Formats: sequence, structure tokens, C-alpha cells
Amino acid sequence: MSTKKKALPMAEDDQASIADTSPSSSRNKRSELGERAAQHLIDSRRLFYFSQVAKMGSFTAAEAALDVAQSTLSRQIQQLEEELGAPLLLRASRGVTLTHAGEVLLGQAELIIREMESAREQISMTRGTTRGRVTIAAPRPFSSRYFPGVIRRFREEFPKTKLTVLEASSGHVHQYLADGAVDLAVVLHNPNSQKIATRKIIVEPLELTMRNDHPLVGEKLIDRSRLSAIPDLLLPAATHGTRFVIERYLQDGNIELDPMVRMDSVSLMRGMISQGFGCAILPAMACQEQLESGQFVAKPLRPALSRTLYMARLRERNQSPEAKAMEDIILGEVTSHENEPWMMNDE
Repeated sequence: MSTKKKALPMAEDDQASIADTSPSSSRNKRSELGERAAQHLIDSRRLFYFSQVAKMGSFTAAEAALDVAQSTLSRQIQQLEEELGAPLLLRASRGVTLTHAGEVLLGQAELIIREMESAREQISMTRGTTRGRVTIAAPRPFSSRYFPGVIRRFREEFPKTKLTVLEASSGHVHQYLADGAVDLAVVLHNPNSQKIATRKIIVEPLELTMRNDHPLVGEKLIDRSRLSAIPDLLLPAATHGTRFVIERYLQDGNIELDPMVRMDSVSLMRGMISQGFGCAILPAMACQEQLESGQFVAKPLRPALSRTLYMARLRERNQSPEAKAMEDIILGEVTSHENEPWMMNDE
């Protein structure tokens, strides 16, 4: 005679656990995930269309560039505005302008699109099908001096990799780096940021540069204390990377200057000096041809002044093998010129 055991009553938690495994519960979970996705995720195609229309300034230009009908672009961006609950573009007969929300989104959209491109390239690398892409920014004097050799060597090693070189003032170079618009940047001072990895590549002297008939041309050295008495001294504007170095140098000597003219263009400074107006504290690479021809003369400062250039990149950005190779190529190109007269030994 068999005895049947009574089933023990289940705790409420156990009952709930079993209930959670039911098909209807699974459907509910899936619907919750779908709802979260609808609330928090942005369609990448709409984001791309928005960024292109915003940067080109009109639906007409974007239609021509993308080969997508204006009606489609307009509908996709309207849906994006509905998703985000804010207008992104102000539409007018002559084009479009960004609202405040649009300006915020455009900056984020470009970062997202670049990361998506990077992800695709990283996956391609695992299949051995990548052609790669490297974007680098540098100040004009540096790029003019070194990049012809850098580009030649890079193309020899990576003939299938697309290379974009941005030449800009140092202020804009820093902005490109901060925005994630470039893989590498040559910067004129160490950002001292946990988000940015740097690598020292060159130390170069800054000297008082003038035309060969300037009143100070007979001086062997220029004492820092005399700079305030030079009426035609040209100084860099806020966006020029050397300004920070020069101002710190002047502050260390308790010297205050209030120049009538500031400029962020090295080429403009060269033009002013060549016309016999003014002198400026410049690196030799900024006026190499004029110094070698004897048109310009550079006088060392006392105490000596120099600046350090760094290779910089965002730590959070995945660095491709091509970008790593570009770092080495740039360093090698700079090293090949280390015996030139304006280079300093960083010992």
C-alpha cells in the first residue's frame, strides 16, 4: 500500500519565479525591452541624415550629396525631432539653421557616427578586409615642414589606407582632438588631461625673429627684460598655441605687455616682418626659408625660451594599427631632422 506525499505549499516568491517563466511573461519582458529601445535609442540613419543636412545648410545640398529625395530627408528628420521631443532645425527658404537642441545633437551625432565607422573598421580588421582610415591634425608650420615626408612614407607602407590631414591653428587642432574628429593631433603643449594620451616628439627654441635690417639685428642676445621696450613686437592671439608659452615666460620675468596688434597667423607675422614692420618670437621652422636665405635673423632670448610639441590622442578611442604606425612615422621623420640648427637636444 503506497502512501502519497502531500505537496508542500510554495512560497509566494517561488510562485512568482515560476510565473515569470510563462510565455506571456516573456512577451511582456520583450515588450518592455522594445519600449526602452524606443525611448532611449536613436535611429542611426536619421542621425546621419540630420548631420548631413545640418552641415550642408540645406536639404537641396544634402539631396545632391546623398542622392536621397528631400521628402525622405525631411520625413526622417521630422521623426527624429518627434523622438527627441525638440525641434532641431529652423527651416527657411534659403536653407536651414540649427536650434540650440540641434547644435547639441550635431556634436554628439558626429561622435556617434565616427564611432560607428570605427566599429565597422575594427570588425573589418578581424576579417582582413580593412582598408583603414587615419585623420590627423597639426599646426601649419609643423605640417609644412614634416608632413610631405610623413605622407610619402605612410602611403608607401599603407597604400590602401585613406589619409586625411587637417592643417589649422593650434587652437583649432586642440578642438579637433577634444571633439574626437581626429585620430592623432600634434599639439603645442601637454593638455595634462586624463582623457588624452601624449607622446613628446620635439623641443624647439623660440627666438626673437626680425628682418635683416631691424635695429636689433646687431645684438647677440635679447634679454627678457628688454622685450617691454620693443615697440613693434608682434604677439600671437588667443588661438595661437605659442601664446601660452610666451605669456608664461613673460610672467616669470614680471613683464607686462599690452601690444596694439595680435594675430593668430604665422604667415601674417612673416609677411609683417618681411615688410619691415615688427619682430616676433617664433620657432625657426615657422620661417625656415627666410632664415636660410638671410632675409630674416633670429636672436636667442636670455633666459632661453623653448616649446615642446606632443603627439596626442584620446585614450577612450580605439587606436587602429595604421594610427599607431602613423605615430612612429611622424617621430621618425622628426628624428631625421634632429641635426638641423633649430632643433634642441632634450637631454
